[in-house]
Amino acid sequence: MRRALGCIVVFLTLGLFIATAAPAADLVLKGATAWKKDYIFNAGYWEFTRQVEKRSGGKIKVDWKGGPEISSPFEMLGLVQRGVLDVLGGAGAYDSAKIPEGVFLEYFVGSTSELRKAGVTKFFDEVTQKRTGVKLLGLSSGPVEFAIFTKKPVTSITQFKGMKMRSTPTYLPLGQALGATMIQVPWPDVYNALERGVVDGYFAPVIGTLSTKLYEQVCCMLKPYFWTVRTWLYISLDKWNKLTPEQQKVLTDSMIAVEQWTPGFYNDYIGKEIDTLVSKHGMKIHEIKGDEAKRFRTMAYESSWKKYLPNSPEYGKQIREMARKLEDR
Repeated sequence: MRRALGCIVVFLTLGLFIATAAPAADLVLKGATAWKKDYIFNAGYWEFTRQVEKRSGGKIKVDWKGGPEISSPFEMLGLVQRGVLDVLGGAGAYDSAKIPEGVFLEYFVGSTSELRKAGVTKFFDEVTQKRTGVKLLGLSSGPVEFAIFTKKPVTSITQFKGMKMRSTPTYLPLGQALGATMIQVPWPDVYNALERGVVDGYFAPVIGTLSTKLYEQVCCMLKPYFWTVRTWLYISLDKWNKLTPEQQKVLTDSMIAVEQWTPGFYNDYIGKEIDTLVSKHGMKIHEIKGDEAKRFRTMAYESSWKKYLPNSPEYGKQIREMARKLEDR
């Protein structure tokens, strides 16, 4: 009798486990990010994975394979091109060697949803496909601007002359216009570069300094802010073309949902991070005002357009016109 009851308990337990176990996904996409797992600019990537699983009823999942520990951020797009990865959260500026237009989106004004509505995202997707055979699903960051962080106080743009500043292609024209020496350093290596005196500061989004503990190496943050962060979400075009229309719709709708989610998330995050940097870590915020501030912002945008538009003779003029339409609203 006891043996019979034991068998019943086993079968009931097994039946309960089978009933509650999540169904296996029909499609598992291999994903990665250009930054370490918990870096703040991966937030849109993680929201995308949640949206995909939710909207597909668990039939599609994105399996994260790693961050910069598996490849240099500047080389990850190649993994997508070769089919090693299916989905990548990264930055267009990291991929400017393959997509010269990758830096341009940083200089557009407007939210990611506004860029999609204006046809900008679609246009950059078409360019990306032609250049690399990889599809741009969308932009996974919110209204986050850029700032300059330095090891010593800076109260005038004239003080940058001769300073060594960390660079990516995005920041190169502005740094050169300021008279700084620009040194390309991968983001994960910036802390050590500051510590060793390789660089005196860095251009970066207004958030990210807290989670990376870079506040231990810099004292100050300079305003006014400028440009807008545009993180990209790529998918292998070969993989995309093999998906059913229903699967493609899930990914597209999930991307649009991310673009609508990010503004609220990042606005809240920006306020909290800056408050923490100032109140708990002694960060000083120096603001350039008046005519010098206007000159600085003009320098930030115009030096960049001037530097990179010639790199895209096929699309540069059209891209600049699209940007102007958003500026003139």
